[in-house]
Amino acid sequence: MTHPADQILKSRRDMLCAAAGGLVFSLAISKRAAAASGGLEPPMASAVVEHHIMHDGHMVYAREYPGQDPAYVMMHGFPDNLHIYDYVVPYLAKAGRRVVVFDFLVFGQSEKITQKNYPYTFEQQVGDLAAVADALKLDKFVPVGHDAGGPCAINYSIDHPDRVAWLCLMNCYYAESPTLRLPEIIEVFGDPGLKDLAQEFLNTPEMMNWLLTFQDNHFQAKMPPALKDRFTGILRPIVRDNFASGAGPAFRQMTSQVRENVAYNTTRLPDVRKFAPKVTLIWGTEDPYLTPEAADAIAANFPHATVKSVEAGHWLIIDKPEGVARLLLAEA
Repeated sequence: MTHPADQILKSRRDMLCAAAGGLVFSLAISKRAAAASGGLEPPMASAVVEHHIMHDGHMVYAREYPGQDPAYVMMHGFPDNLHIYDYVVPYLAKAGRRVVVFDFLVFGQSEKITQKNYPYTFEQQVGDLAAVADALKLDKFVPVGHDAGGPCAINYSIDHPDRVAWLCLMNCYYAESPTLRLPEIIEVFGDPGLKDLAQEFLNTPEMMNWLLTFQDNHFQAKMPPALKDRFTGILRPIVRDNFASGAGPAFRQMTSQVRENVAYNTTRLPDVRKFAPKVTLIWGTEDPYLTPEAADAIAANFPHATVKSVEAGHWLIIDKPEGVARLLLAEA
């Protein structure tokens, strides 16, 4: 599906004209990241073009960094947004590669849908990805899925193998496995029997802050001090700003569907086992939930998969961006 030009803020046609303005915009991103990260190094400035892309009548926000195809199309999980890639994208762009990052609906700068009980779903997220790929005319690209973006990347890829140069997965989950362990916040919001408790967390900022702090501390359990500083200075503001800007309803809905999504994905394993393109899992080894054993279990379902380890936590693209970029570029 190709969307009309007036549904996209910047078209490919005016990319060169937008590059200078995009550089200024990217410098503003760097300043935002530096302020939020308590003095940690900001991303290097790169030209960027913004897009507002329509999917089923709603706006998906995307950023495109011009360069050589196949593009890396990078997907976040929850409860974060495209800013988790702020530190890795400049290394890819500097190497001359085309990169696209986007926010799933309601996350980050994508539309906050006011329609009551709008159904945020994993299927909707696959549609968001398809809308971005079609609008930007990405004939063949590299889906990169982190966390809950992993199932989206996998399901799009097995449905459209002709559009996939190769597939990259980072600290994500997919099907039923003895290795699957979800963070406590996902278990709370994903348990139908705890839906009233989950809603009370969302309704009470003090309670939600306590829960996020609890979860933050558990994610940092195996981290050395330097990585804890990056988690606190970069990742924590992204997550908390995301909730403050209205991502709570989508987070509640989607976490309640995680177990159902895992069950659905398990039924798709026969398709996964026929997937011809190569698959690379770039994995943070210090993740206390989605462990290296979880990576091996996912890789075992693909006929052409390799696992490459990074000494980093769950958000390895924040912890070790240069190392992650090096591994991504090595697969080109």
